[in-house]
Amino acid sequence: MASEFVILVVYVDDINLVGTLEELQKAIEYLKKEFEMKDLGKTKLCLGLQIEYLANGIFIHQSAYTERVLKRFYMDKAHPLRISPSLSSLPHAQSEINENIISTGNYDTTKSNDQSQILPQFD
Repeated sequence: MASEFVILVVYVDDINLVGTLEELQKAIEYLKKEFEMKDLGKTKLCLGLQIEYLANGIFIHQSAYTERVLKRFYMDKAHPLRISPSLSSLPHAQSEINENIISTGNYDTTKSNDQSQILPQFD
């Protein structure tokens, strides 16, 4: 027999419930007797985390937050730059990569038409 459980996550005036169906129903019944509550359905957004429900589980991500940050710093139109891990195995390339990471704070700066562009390096 599987363990029955319910977890209540309270943040200010919101409650998120997680658990097995039977225990969830019991907890909801009890809470509705004690407090005025409204069931808003499945959580879609919680503390900046987006939650998507799939057939085989849930998918949690922060793509909306990432997009807002990129837009705030005018990087929403930038193209990611990826450095191949195979370069790090070359002795002469390793020192250049290390110098670049140290000097730019893990961002690659390039000049194009006398304008500086910052391209994030995604590993």
